[in-house]
Amino acid sequence: MSEQKYAIRFGLGAIKAVGISAMEKVCNNRDINGEFKDIFDFAKRIDPKNINKKSIEALSKSGAFDKISANRKQIFESFDIISSYSSWQADEANNNQMNFFNDLFSESKSLPTLKNTNDWSKEEKLQKEFEAFGFFLNEHPLDDFIDKLKKRGIIFSPKIEMQELDDGDIVKMAGVVATSKHRSGPKGRFAYLTISDPFGIYEIMIFDENLIGNSRDIINEGNAVWLECLVRRDDGGIRIMCRDIKALQEFIDKTPESKEYFEDIKKQSKRKYFEKNISREKRSAEVDEVSKDYNDTKNINTKNKIENFKEVRIILKNREAIYFIKSFLSNKIITKESDDGYSTKVFLISKNSKEDSIIELTSLYKISSLDLQKLKDNDMIDVL
Repeated sequence: MSEQKYAIRFGLGAIKAVGISAMEKVCNNRDINGEFKDIFDFAKRIDPKNINKKSIEALSKSGAFDKISANRKQIFESFDIISSYSSWQADEANNNQMNFFNDLFSESKSLPTLKNTNDWSKEEKLQKEFEAFGFFLNEHPLDDFIDKLKKRGIIFSPKIEMQELDDGDIVKMAGVVATSKHRSGPKGRFAYLTISDPFGIYEIMIFDENLIGNSRDIINEGNAVWLECLVRRDDGGIRIMCRDIKALQEFIDKTPESKEYFEDIKKQSKRKYFEKNISREKRSAEVDEVSKDYNDTKNINTKNKIENFKEVRIILKNREAIYFIKSFLSNKIITKESDDGYSTKVFLISKNSKEDSIIELTSLYKISSLDLQKLKDNDMIDVL
């Protein structure tokens, strides 16, 4: 018996710029008349009203046409040809009289020629998918860099999601700029960046006007970046303040690689508050003295005090829970180095109107009582 494979299904109607009603009609046509043979078969069978420029471009960027066309960029740039063919076919279907041109076309079985262009590169495809979905669904641009980043002290988004950072921590992070928003207020310019790494998405804030100005070409959407950040934690949660930013490749080229994975987290002994008359540039620079004598007493717990579970069943309440679980479990997979004989079998349960779907994950994880409590604190899931 072959190993069962699982995949994430993403509804066509949820793709940006694609209407749910239009995609329902496309799916109904496919279910009744069979799968589409090529892009012209698609254009012929679908009402031209449902084929607009934005929807065709979005579907091509998402990879929805991959089964009938290997070149996404060709579909993307050939909308005018596809649209004209669709309209022509609709007119012919509504015309009861066979004209000369229709007979000629039917006999020759000729089809229009799509624009001649090379497909997008892997990096461009991933960026286009991000534009269509709002996140990286299948692969991430940093997947090939994970090993290099872990050997340079980079931490990833699960550290933020699982609330594992302390107020005042200085950390090194990396990712792709998903969105970059700049604002001006009474106290000056500031920026909000949404960063996507291979395990999730997080937000950072930049209040240093000089840093914003000097890095304006780096913080554009789609760029891979390295970030040095200050963690601020209070009752409202964790906020990530950017102190420095560089192009990711520059960071990799200039930073020596360690032999082993590590997390470059600098602890600070106390918060150093600013005086009112200090300039904004200074307020956005270093805010604490790094303490060499810092003793992280929270982590003194011994392994004997932490219970490990043999089986955990996780109920997913909504679609967003999938991305949280993916991020969480990615750091809990048992490796040769972490294998001490204890393992946890994980089952994912999706609640449906008819019946529940239960998926048994093939990988083995190590889930402790501390991990279980973090899962229970998340509103998107239930734990059995």
